[in-house]
Amino acid sequence: MEAGARGFGSPTRLVSPDEVLKRRRANSFELATLLASFLIGNGFAACVVSGYATREVVNNDQQRVVCPFVPVEAEESTEEEQPEPPNKYQLRQPPDLRSQYLLNIEEEKVAKVLAEEANRLAAEQEERERLEQPPNDPKRGHRVHAWVAIVLNAPWCYKPGYRETALDPNTGEQVLQPPSAFFLEPSTGFRHEVSSPDYLAIESVWNQHNYYVNKQDPAAGLAAMRWDLAEGRDWEHFLPGEPYELREDSAVPEDQDPLTTEEEIEKEKHLDMPTSWVRSLNVSRTDYEQRFPDGTKVIYFKKTIYERFAPYRNLIGLVRRITTYDTLDYDDPISRWEFYANRDDQLNLVRIEYRTNETEERFDKGRPDCLRSLKHRAAPNNEYELRFFYQYRFDALRTLVYHAEYIQEHYDKRDDRLYYREFHNIPKDPVTKEPSKLTLITEKFHQHPTKEPVKDIAIRNCYIQDNKIALQFHYGEDCITASTREFVKPPKSEMGEEVPYDPACTSGYVSNPWDPQPTQLDLFLLLKEQLKAEELASHAFRRRVVEIDTMLSERRKQTDSPRLTNSLFDPLRNEEARQQRLAKYEAIKAREEQIKQQQADFLAPYLLRLGNASKRPPTRAQVMALYRDCTTDLRRFYQRLEEELRNRCDDLITEEQSLKRFLARFQQHFEDAEYEKFIAEGETIERDKHILQMRLENIQDDYRRKAAHLRQALREDERLRPYFGAELEESPCCERSDYDEE
Repeated sequence: MEAGARGFGSPTRLVSPDEVLKRRRANSFELATLLASFLIGNGFAACVVSGYATREVVNNDQQRVVCPFVPVEAEESTEEEQPEPPNKYQLRQPPDLRSQYLLNIEEEKVAKVLAEEANRLAAEQEERERLEQPPNDPKRGHRVHAWVAIVLNAPWCYKPGYRETALDPNTGEQVLQPPSAFFLEPSTGFRHEVSSPDYLAIESVWNQHNYYVNKQDPAAGLAAMRWDLAEGRDWEHFLPGEPYELREDSAVPEDQDPLTTEEEIEKEKHLDMPTSWVRSLNVSRTDYEQRFPDGTKVIYFKKTIYERFAPYRNLIGLVRRITTYDTLDYDDPISRWEFYANRDDQLNLVRIEYRTNETEERFDKGRPDCLRSLKHRAAPNNEYELRFFYQYRFDALRTLVYHAEYIQEHYDKRDDRLYYREFHNIPKDPVTKEPSKLTLITEKFHQHPTKEPVKDIAIRNCYIQDNKIALQFHYGEDCITASTREFVKPPKSEMGEEVPYDPACTSGYVSNPWDPQPTQLDLFLLLKEQLKAEELASHAFRRRVVEIDTMLSERRKQTDSPRLTNSLFDPLRNEEARQQRLAKYEAIKAREEQIKQQQADFLAPYLLRLGNASKRPPTRAQVMALYRDCTTDLRRFYQRLEEELRNRCDDLITEEQSLKRFLARFQQHFEDAEYEKFIAEGETIERDKHILQMRLENIQDDYRRKAAHLRQALREDERLRPYFGAELEESPCCERSDYDEE
């Protein structure tokens, strides 16, 4: 904003809104006029307000304003679970033998310490707020400023949602509520209520209808101001006459006829206003995309710096950046949010926590790996947390936590009801390059509704180094413990095609005494199943390690060398491609029109048999054979078509004869309605037979016409004319007679 609006008086001149769009700098009056013009053009009851505001508003100083653009992270639900009603069969708690007097004294001490801490924090907060208050302004109430007011329930406003009506208890009709307003600051675009302390007084307002001078007592404050501009006791009208929207409810005297709109205009006309010299407001695509001078803008809020960039302004696709600080001097950063657009890797947000040294990247849908977010916790944890759009992954992986010593996987809605899997391993040795060794596999499953709990595995633990597999099954009905089973795997040296089984190497517990004990065959089959599951989990671990390494390596490449994309329909960057597509389309269309206008080349497929005629000219016998093949193919095509139609006609004749014999034999057994149906069916058959006979005649005529045209075209073709002789003149008659005989 220009300094001309930061003084204590109104500006001496105002440039047009169109010029403001070109200059991209203006004072508060010019900005308010531009904003009101756009709002009025969109149907809002907007008007420019001239009044007095605080020093911070006039100088556009927002260093005491809390940034409204800081993202609010969705906090996890902390609602405590409702306690279950007490069970009358549960065990009683042991009696509390402690002294209640000593417990009360201890509680009083803790409450006293907490109260002192709360008082200390409140005092510190008050002192901090006192220090953060701006210094006193000796010119308060004398700083002129302009802003925009949106009048609600205005008679000339037709914007949906800005006209509120209520039921009149006396008449029972819907009446318009009294007008009210709210403010828009043109330099920031923020909305303020009329009770905002940033605006002190109003001198006048104006819009496309009139100029209104405020006559209300300024001591009452803006919150008590009345916004009925048609009320002469509150607003003085500079120009005579009112817009007719404000006089819809005005009563006409009984002894006077109502005037028409033209008569009222002529009666109240005092002067001719000059026509507008302002051009129509138009923001081009280039200006709209650039948005700010030089494509960048920095706003200093309270302990926050807000930066905005035009799309494609930088090579990394950064469009917004918000940084929060611990002090008013913008020292000691706390958090940073970086918003991206048009990235090839679908990156849209990077959040950095400086105190915890944590970085989180978020992505839009469309990545091949279905990655949703990537969170990295630096040393000492050095942990990666990856979230995916699990709906689009074949393995339904929702969350993946990766560490050098463990991997945690969370699944959602899998067919095998697996919802959690964890791998523990010995990290890869950076010196000897020895690969990581798997030590423990833990898998957890949801309960299957159709399986028996004693056979439905809830937790599977595979101890690789101890050579054991421990199972825990789901809780049965009315069971306070779960069934378990543990296997000691046979040594690898003894495992061949068949798995050796030793009953002494397994132990278990069945929680429900009424459930049957598993047989040795059941335990053997269960052991084979668990060995296979362990092998599959080991393969899944190796694939997961490779997938994570590949994904992290790809993310480092994308971060070091980002690529931007643009829409196919972006006119600012794809204009050349669009022109090329249009030119290609026009060329294809012109070629199709040219092909339609050209005559059909009957000899093209037949001349290919003769090879290259320029090197080896064809003989007369070859040309005559070519001519006969061309005419014979046309005759055979029409013969096949005629044969098909004759067969269909014969079928209809046979069906008609069968229907006649049927009706002649059983005519006396039908009712009138049924007999009429058969008669209608016979008429349909007769009509179809007549149509086929007409088509046969048309086909014969069509063949004679096309055959004559083909012979004439071949006779006049320059490629065959040198080879024509008397034989060629006699052949058409023979061909026509042959077809007629057939």
